[in-house]
Amino acid sequence: MARYSEERKASVLKKLLPPNNRSVADVAREEGISEPTLYN
Repeated sequence: MARYSEERKASVLKKLLPPNNRSVADVAREEGISEPTLYN
């Protein structure tokens, strides 16, 4: 199981929140992270 740094987590989550509001599917594909991982 991959472990992500707090900085990486914050960076990825920022893409999902306003003002970016990108979809989970888009961010998962771009970052190479599974959708379920992003939801967790």
